[in-house]
Amino acid sequence: MRFVSEGIGELVAKELKHAVDVRIAVAFFNPDDGTMEALGRLTKLTLIVSEEFTINNPYKLAKLNSPAATIRSIPADAENGKLHAKVLIMRRRDGSHWVLLGSANLTWQGMFSNQEACTILESRDDGDSRSIRAIGNWFDSLLETAPSPDLEQATRIFDAKSHYVLVPRPPKRTTEGTGYWALKTTAGPIGKQHWPSFLAEQVIAVGWHDLPVDPSKVSDAQLRAAIKKTYSNEDVGGAAKKIRKFVDLKVGDIVVLCRGYAPMQQKAVHIYGLARVTGPFRDDRRTKWDWRFKHDAVIQVVDLKVPRSIVASALGKKSMMQTIHDLGKAGFERLAAELGKFGVRIEI
Repeated sequence: MRFVSEGIGELVAKELKHAVDVRIAVAFFNPDDGTMEALGRLTKLTLIVSEEFTINNPYKLAKLNSPAATIRSIPADAENGKLHAKVLIMRRRDGSHWVLLGSANLTWQGMFSNQEACTILESRDDGDSRSIRAIGNWFDSLLETAPSPDLEQATRIFDAKSHYVLVPRPPKRTTEGTGYWALKTTAGPIGKQHWPSFLAEQVIAVGWHDLPVDPSKVSDAQLRAAIKKTYSNEDVGGAAKKIRKFVDLKVGDIVVLCRGYAPMQQKAVHIYGLARVTGPFRDDRRTKWDWRFKHDAVIQVVDLKVPRSIVASALGKKSMMQTIHDLGKAGFERLAAELGKFGVRIEI
């Protein structure tokens, strides 16, 4: 075992020339052209990345996607937490193993520019063999839970990654009537996650996909009748109120995008992002996505798990299980102050 803090990229490039089987688990993947060429020449590659496609480059993942490569990803809200590891395991032609473990992501900055700290282990060193087996077992366990990424959706997210800094902020004098809301990004009993679609399309959205009416063009009575006819088990009055709240969101309103929480919940609340509404309600019937009711929005990624007690205290809400909640300016500002303690600066 030896410690390295300089020349990490050069060491990796040298080892890739002799490798036949490479396993990589990194939070961020956006390598330089030379590393990409070396990875593309491998006879076997297994790559696991975080689903943070505002940073990870899906075009490069797609370029590596071949019969010789297995590409997997870990969602940001994975049960065991998002992937933050940086591990490279290489098997050489002679059967020996070389492992890089440390702070360096597989990016140009991580390999060649940043101040990184890593440890190298080699199976030729008897003292490293046990640790290398443990690292390999950890990788195999991670691979079992990692799904294949949706590279088409990831590409849309990557292309839209800087959109929110390009959309002009409303001047302060126009924000007095701003509404402040929380919107769940999950739906159904299994909590299907729609956050990646929010990012890919730069929208906020809600479900009720099968409603035969555009809720912005009918009366409350007609909306309730349509809900009752289409969703027999739905709380008609409650659903109508939630849909109407979403329809009536105004341009400039601020929306916290998150998971809901129950009164006695112990698990932290995942806050995915913050959105500023930039367009009127629209009924997107042509969407391939099963949430068709939308507002265009500029989105700031937060991706933070906050203790439920902190969120509930800041918002003054013991639970937040409905689709959409009115936070009020004071509630949002208290939550923003708490997020600031975690290093989140509100930029929308």
